[in-house]
Amino acid sequence: MWTSLGTDTEPAGLRAAGGRCRVVVLGAAAGLFLLGFLIGWFAKPTEKKTPVSPHEHMKAAFMAEMKAENIKQFLYNFTQVPHLAGTKENFHLAQQIQAEWKEFGLDSVQLIHYDVLLSYPDDAKPNYISIIDEHGNEIFNTSLSEPPPPGYEAVRDVVPPYSAFSAQGMPEGELVYANYGRTEDFFKLEREMGINCTGKIVIARYGKIFRGNKVKNAELAGAKGVILYSDPADYCASGTDPYPNGWNLPGGGAQRGNILNLNGAGDPLTPGYPAKEYTYRLDKASGVGLPKIPVHPIGYDDAESLLRNMGGYAPPHSSWKGNLNVSYNVGPGFAANYSTRKVKMHIHSNNEVRRIYNVIGIIRGAVEPDRYVILGGHRDSWVFGGIDPQSGAAVVHEIVRSFGKLKRKGWRPRRTVIFASWDAEEFGLFGSTEWAEENAKLLQARGVAYINADSSIEGNYTLRVDCTPLMYRLVYSLTKEIPSPDEGFEGKSLYESWYRKNPSREYKEVPRINKLGSGNDFEVFFQRLGIASGRARYSKNWNVEKYSSYPVYHSVYETYEIVEKFYDPTFKNHLTVAQVRGGLVFELANSAVLPFDCRDYASALSNYAHIIYNLSRNHEEELATYNVSFDALFSAVQNFTEVAASFHERLQQIDSNNPLAVRSMNDQLMFLERAFIDPLGLPGRPFYRHIIFAPSSHNKYAGESFPGIYDAVFDIESKADQREAWEEVKRQISIAAFTVQAAAETLKEVG
Repeated sequence: MWTSLGTDTEPAGLRAAGGRCRVVVLGAAAGLFLLGFLIGWFAKPTEKKTPVSPHEHMKAAFMAEMKAENIKQFLYNFTQVPHLAGTKENFHLAQQIQAEWKEFGLDSVQLIHYDVLLSYPDDAKPNYISIIDEHGNEIFNTSLSEPPPPGYEAVRDVVPPYSAFSAQGMPEGELVYANYGRTEDFFKLEREMGINCTGKIVIARYGKIFRGNKVKNAELAGAKGVILYSDPADYCASGTDPYPNGWNLPGGGAQRGNILNLNGAGDPLTPGYPAKEYTYRLDKASGVGLPKIPVHPIGYDDAESLLRNMGGYAPPHSSWKGNLNVSYNVGPGFAANYSTRKVKMHIHSNNEVRRIYNVIGIIRGAVEPDRYVILGGHRDSWVFGGIDPQSGAAVVHEIVRSFGKLKRKGWRPRRTVIFASWDAEEFGLFGSTEWAEENAKLLQARGVAYINADSSIEGNYTLRVDCTPLMYRLVYSLTKEIPSPDEGFEGKSLYESWYRKNPSREYKEVPRINKLGSGNDFEVFFQRLGIASGRARYSKNWNVEKYSSYPVYHSVYETYEIVEKFYDPTFKNHLTVAQVRGGLVFELANSAVLPFDCRDYASALSNYAHIIYNLSRNHEEELATYNVSFDALFSAVQNFTEVAASFHERLQQIDSNNPLAVRSMNDQLMFLERAFIDPLGLPGRPFYRHIIFAPSSHNKYAGESFPGIYDAVFDIESKADQREAWEEVKRQISIAAFTVQAAAETLKEVG
């Protein structure tokens, strides 16, 4: 085992002097003794260095081991060919990662497979959109593929842009422009403008919300098809050229992506259970979350051709206008001179069951091998995956290598660390969800934390963190130890640059941390199983850079070169993200007392309770009429706050030499997140079981607090039976109050 630095009790000078004193000649004994004494005296340190704990010593060695140059090389290796889930290329990458993790020194590395429903275009019948005249003749067709980036012209197996899991069909009809396709956009069309989308083909721009929510909204509005496009207003930053001269999306680029509304179900044919050979499967047509209408994505060059001659209503607000040279008229249909023309979709994609492979690597814990800390990120990409996911996969690879290096020198973490390279994330978080379903009983009993590791960068401005309130204090303390990579912050900590660039809106004098939503592999661990989770990456300045995500998202232009040339040439931001993700895993796996702070959960609960109460006060009259009170929730939050403070005081006085006492309080901390799980789930969303946090019902990417209450209050004024609607609000308040109170009980002193 490693020993602490600074444990020698005798200074080196004294030892050297003592050695010389033993070699004596009788005649010079006294002189030599005096000389040795003087040498020893002057070599003696004036003060002893503070001993460094083995934990801190090993953490410093681990952090220093990670190198930007390695991450750069790994990224290059992972991005030379496409790695679409369900293809041989992605299987080969899984085998490569398995072999390298074994070389790095992990105790075990396995490929774990599942057979899940995936979706692909038909090579013989390409998907496209056309404008047709009154005789059905095609007078305009959208592109069948993206122009390849320089140097990639000869690469095979680039899947053309498509919407995974689209229904097949060739609907034709009038076009209606629905802005971003949000709930409020369809309310505007239907309720304020009187536009009926039934039987129409809706065109909506990407951005603001998850694409699956756009499709669901269009379906509910009666649309027979959906066209999604990337508007320059949302996918081009000002002052930057399209790729390859800049990092903006070219006009021929289009965003691939799945359009499922799974609500945490995993594989659509085996909801709730792992997609193994023995598992019962639903019929393909009955799969969970599958859209019922054709959907297809296009670039902004093609979108301009479709939108150019739109007729009907003018856009209701300037916020409905993008940056194309068109009117952004809403329709329905084309203007007078073109009124006989319609839009026709040609969608022939197929859904089929294919095998996917997770890579699962393990370093067994030395003291608590039955407690698991998990670092996971996905490996599959739509095309080359220069940013999503391989900038994350390269960081995971370097973290694994660095942990392996320490293990080879005799060190082991206190708790077991599990590393995961997930498959089929892009299709609906399938790899992570199926593995968690298969191991749910173990994870519920033993899971300490999950750290997510998708894209390491989506910008180069500052750090972005989303996590459970339990981890706030850990994240803040860790980032104070990591040097900032930002210009102008030389010699300063990452915490300082992060705080200066993105201060919290909710708490004083700390950087902003966001709520966990979904759209990534932490979903099943946090929202279904109640395992404390977090994620970190480098991001853009959201206050200034208004474009959605990053411009080339899910396009063929997500290459190694766009990262190396524009986003992070020195890979210093990648290294910083590696240190944050790796540092979190190290602390969670190796700290004797788990670095969770339940007082921060208390503060968050209080904040969220006030937010949802203030939202409900938009309906003061109804609150009085139907006798709706939040008193029980506020009382539960107050009780939780007091119990959390008391728990923290006891934690400070714990006898660290009593392993049973430490284990007992650690278990209370570990199971606190689990205490917010309701086995019945949220209304209509049984796999979202966390009562405090859930993905928004209107945007899967965003997190919502007290989601049961929020959804009950949302658009409540339009409900036909007001008494019934407000009874549901009261029911959700009572569920939230019970859950918070029950969670408080788990923190009380045992015995």
